[in-house]
Amino acid sequence: MTYLIVHQTPRHKSRGQATVEFALMAPLVVLCALLLLATLSVCLDTLRLNDIARSAVRSAITSDNPSEAARAIADLSHVSAITTADDATGLVTVNATMKKRFPLLGRWLPSLSLHGTATMMREPPLVLG
Repeated sequence: MTYLIVHQTPRHKSRGQATVEFALMAPLVVLCALLLLATLSVCLDTLRLNDIARSAVRSAITSDNPSEAARAIADLSHVSAITTADDATGLVTVNATMKKRFPLLGRWLPSLSLHGTATMMREPPLVLG
């Protein structure tokens, strides 16, 4: 009967390899997670701004004074809005803008200018009663 003797090589040279790899990769993983969260926040703010523009134009198309109605909605939402009414086509357009610092990393990056636009056709004023 023959016995095979297997010698194990000492592992002391690669003992802390996993720790060093983790220490090198952890900041990169954290930075990627922060960028992902910041991008998600900017996307949600853009969706919110588009909804504000839609609400402002909806208010403007049923009002006698479209600019004032849209500005009231924009002021309530703390954004700036420019209203354009085309009498020939009956279209009312609201462009809403908002300045925003990039979340979590805004100290090191320039501020963002977000835009939202909505256009609807003019309707007669609502008559209640």
